[in-house]
Amino acid sequence: MNVYPFVQLFWIGACALAMLLQTHLLLHGEPPSGWLAGFVFCATVFGYNFSAPRWRGQVAWGIGLVGAWCFWKLSAVQQIGVFVPVMIWLLYYDIRQPEGAGLRRYPVLKPVAIAVAWAWVTVLLPMSLEQWTDATVLLVGRAAFIFALALAYDLCDEACDRRQGFVTLVLQLGPRKAFRLIDAALLLSAACCCLNYILGLYTLEATLALMLSLILGRQIIRNVMPGSAWGDWRKVAIDGLMVLQLGLVWVSTPN
Repeated sequence: MNVYPFVQLFWIGACALAMLLQTHLLLHGEPPSGWLAGFVFCATVFGYNFSAPRWRGQVAWGIGLVGAWCFWKLSAVQQIGVFVPVMIWLLYYDIRQPEGAGLRRYPVLKPVAIAVAWAWVTVLLPMSLEQWTDATVLLVGRAAFIFALALAYDLCDEACDRRQGFVTLVLQLGPRKAFRLIDAALLLSAACCCLNYILGLYTLEATLALMLSLILGRQIIRNVMPGSAWGDWRKVAIDGLMVLQLGLVWVSTPN
């Protein structure tokens, strides 16, 4: 039995929850509510699979309806905050032509849009407006981390993007420069971790856990990308870096 379609459908939602929970662990705020967790999971699954063929797309639309119900249970501030990632998603796909338009046509904007949307949802949504100031550096570091993963995704999709006529940043730079840009993004994320430690927002243990996750992430990206034997599972491994990062932060957090 081919389990990949099931993993493809639900894994991305689990990764979004991992980033959401990590924000709570790092900044010691209130844990995300069940409604927010449900919304983030369902909206992420829907956003990545709504145009998928056959049963996967149908299931995604059903999960999207559950996400809409969760949305109405969010606070007014959270509902307003959803506006930004929703607008990015609409511009990213241009839902009038979901197979060939939107921000994906613009090489630089494509990974930037993904990074901003993920950082906004997983950093700012679970926090009150008063806490947003303390989350600024985390927001930048999270966006840099997701930006690196988005570039790694595009490295997986090089052949497919050529066939569909998408000119991605990775195709423009070539693999060698793309890996350098991934390294730069991970380095920026690491710098944000250190800055948050200096500011007293992160514990030493959490900072070291994040640094270790970035080092391991770089090595995993470097080793997984060239291996064609991994096939589509390369994307699962890339997304799994978010779960890995949560796991390391969780282990480092005192009970």
